[in-house]
Amino acid sequence: MKTRILFTFLILIISASSCGQTPEQQKMIDDAMRMQDSIMNTPQMKDMMKQLEEQEKQLKEEQGKRETTKEKSKKSPNSNDDWYWRNTTASKQGIFEEWDKGAADVVMMYRVMPNQQKPKTLKIGTIDSNGRINFDLPAEVQTQSELSRRNNIHFFDIQEESSLAYTNGDTGYFANASLFVLKDGQQLGTLTMGNSVKVTTNLTNQSTLYSGDEGYILYWAFAQDNCSLTVNEDWSGDVRSDGTNTIKVQTNVMYDLSFKKGWNLVKTEVIGKYDLDHERGLEVSWFKNHKHTILNSMPKEVIYYFKTQIAY
Repeated sequence: MKTRILFTFLILIISASSCGQTPEQQKMIDDAMRMQDSIMNTPQMKDMMKQLEEQEKQLKEEQGKRETTKEKSKKSPNSNDDWYWRNTTASKQGIFEEWDKGAADVVMMYRVMPNQQKPKTLKIGTIDSNGRINFDLPAEVQTQSELSRRNNIHFFDIQEESSLAYTNGDTGYFANASLFVLKDGQQLGTLTMGNSVKVTTNLTNQSTLYSGDEGYILYWAFAQDNCSLTVNEDWSGDVRSDGTNTIKVQTNVMYDLSFKKGWNLVKTEVIGKYDLDHERGLEVSWFKNHKHTILNSMPKEVIYYFKTQIAY
């Protein structure tokens, strides 16, 4: 390719030296053209040209992949997390910018009790027709169980139940890590609050509870009276996830939850992670620290994640 360019360049220089060519200049041009054709038709040059064409094709394919990745990144905040973003939309400054579902209710859902046809719900806010999320927490709540009930630990991330310590553990308590979005009584999807789609997804699924993707999730909790839950548990051991090599980890789980009477905003944070070596090259991790605390107010940077209801 370089030889061909050199000959072409030489021919152009000779041709540009005057508007017309002398017989000597024309002969030089003809000789250069014959030499170029002779070199280009050698087996070695043909092999080289074939290799260059294959390299050019490969470069075009790689460029195409990069362009596809750029397009994906425009559609979701992190194109590497496509599975987490499936059917999911993130808010910007408390608004779903392309909301097309009209006005809807944001509710907390009670557990289904025996002989109960469908769960009861508690309305705590709305999404208006412009996609803005608004909370209007009711002053009184009918609680379903007490703080010390085991199934009130939304993220059962401790190894020994004896680590749990309560004050006023029999106080009525109600909380949901996932909120539900309803329109005319029909579920449109679920709503979570935090700063990472991976964390909010992982911490609301028992199968991915121990994933170590860093960030936090928020949820509302109502207590009938002042009460508290504290844990500070260190644990070490060998862990693995499906298709990964076993590694030794050290974890700490800390609950520092002093609930006041009424509504409380709880933050569960994943701090630090172990990366697991997965045989299929998937991103797999394990947390180092889970920290549960109560916030005084909603963080300004909070992101709402709406996941549409999937019909099976």
